[in-house]
Amino acid sequence: MKKKITAICLCVALVAIAVVGASLAYFTDTDNADNTFTAGGVKIKLIEQQSNEDHTGFVPYTGDKVLMPIVGSAQGEKYPNGQPKAANYIDKVVTIENTGKSAAWIRAYYAVPSDLDDGYETFNAGANILHGNFGNKMTENGLATTYENEWKWMNNGKWQYFETVMDGVNYNVYFADYYMPVAAGEKTEQFICGVYLDKNVDMKDGKLVTGTSRSLGIVGIADTLEEAEANCEAALKHVRCDAMAVRHDIGTRALVQRRVDHMKELRSA
Repeated sequence: MKKKITAICLCVALVAIAVVGASLAYFTDTDNADNTFTAGGVKIKLIEQQSNEDHTGFVPYTGDKVLMPIVGSAQGEKYPNGQPKAANYIDKVVTIENTGKSAAWIRAYYAVPSDLDDGYETFNAGANILHGNFGNKMTENGLATTYENEWKWMNNGKWQYFETVMDGVNYNVYFADYYMPVAAGEKTEQFICGVYLDKNVDMKDGKLVTGTSRSLGIVGIADTLEEAEANCEAALKHVRCDAMAVRHDIGTRALVQRRVDHMKELRSA
């Protein structure tokens, strides 16, 4: 846990949809050095910030961060500007400003190296090595998330997601649409507000690894316990893991009977 881990760059690209009369014109571009895109009459600037020294506001993001496993909780106690107090949390507060002359719909992409992210099909955030925090905003009732409020990450209950390769690296890409057109001169609420390495991450043989186990339960359905057990055993061939310990006794009749007998003993005691 003491070893430093090289900073991992996140790729954030933009798609702008400009309303022109009664029609929609779509413009796409890729991130460049100054995070500014111009396409037709649409001009958008990606703004990245981090906390100032007393955590009451934000200053421009400086980059060159070193990722270390988080100490504490990213969902725990917050500073006055809404950022987590957890040690080793990396501020990366992203908003998008419309610097053009017309209102624009905005879509933003959040790309994570696939090796560090569980991915869409199973998406278990607890299995991720690199975590991201959705954006926040200050309201009269306190801190509130922009997830599924100002920024719509889901479509019909499913993540807006695809996979791609950039510069030879596989990425899982999540994207969100802003809930309304952004007027000229205005900017969005926070898209994301930071990233952090899982607290159980370590470095082994030059690779990031997690130091905790994962559990998987297989359920067999049949008319008898024996048939259900056989279904479970057959399903095991579809499970792949470098280091896996398997219990074969959990669903057996003998174990079930022992548990029933034990409960009877407890109730009669």
